[in-house]
Amino acid sequence: MNRYEHGGFVYDAAGRQTDWLDFSANINPLGLPSTVRAELFKALDGITHYPDPGARALKAAIARRYSLDVENIAVFNGAAEFFYVYFNQLEPKKIFIPSPTFSEYERAARAAGLEINFSAPVENVIVCNPNNPDGRLRSVEEIISSTAATVIVDESFMDFVGDEHSVKKFVGRRDGLIVVQSLTKIFAIPGLRLGFAVADRDVIDRLERSKDVWNVNYLAQIAGVAALDDQDYLKRTRRWIEVERRYVFERLKSIDGIKVFDPSANFILLRFETEEEARAVVEGLRSKKILVRACDNFRGLDGRYVRAAIRLRAENELLIESMKGLI
Repeated sequence: MNRYEHGGFVYDAAGRQTDWLDFSANINPLGLPSTVRAELFKALDGITHYPDPGARALKAAIARRYSLDVENIAVFNGAAEFFYVYFNQLEPKKIFIPSPTFSEYERAARAAGLEINFSAPVENVIVCNPNNPDGRLRSVEEIISSTAATVIVDESFMDFVGDEHSVKKFVGRRDGLIVVQSLTKIFAIPGLRLGFAVADRDVIDRLERSKDVWNVNYLAQIAGVAALDDQDYLKRTRRWIEVERRYVFERLKSIDGIKVFDPSANFILLRFETEEEARAVVEGLRSKKILVRACDNFRGLDGRYVRAAIRLRAENELLIESMKGLI
């Protein structure tokens, strides 16, 4: 498989969306917040104008939501864009990427010609917390006490877990700390692409000078403001995930032949006894129009591993019962 293949591919050969029950992408199954939908409809005619190059309303909303200073925030066309800009323009020479983890870090680093170490720490490190795909949640102390000069923490799934596990508040207090986060997963807007970084002001200034001035489009900015101000949606999401991830974990644990990794966010990693069995389950689910994420292209994993998002109860039941029937 392609090392950089991702989940969420719901398109046919002509690029048209097709009808899948998608467990391969870790998107909030509560769907687009009604507040965001309403604001997008109201703002639609505004696409005849350029977006605000300073993304001032969006940065203010991020600052309110996470108790940050606006001057410490840069916004991006999805969290992944940050890595391409950072690696190409701020020129670290080496990077430590613990594996397994999100493959876009490696892709961005290779595009910039960095030396990558996967086994031993070097002066710059990327930490995904909670980690994709295994769900490992590192403690605040473990991250803050790292001996690396620069620690980049991807907290793209942190909103599913809880603010108490975030290290955003340590930016400016711990030298070399950068936090990056996607907003597309928690608010179910991956098609709009939206993320941000929190860092010291000198890093933010260099990032701002290095990216496209209109990198976050008008509708993405509108959606971000509405979503970040919708605290009820976030509370409902937290209530849902606290119940559902434990339910899915316990149900899957009861199936013989599967090792189930304890989830911390909105996805769960499974290991089958053989690669052949894992492939049979993935393909069998596909025949039922159910997508899960084969993990053989995650560095450090092999064909025995499969990741599934946690969705709504009826959908989770369908996945579990279909999986039981295929093993």
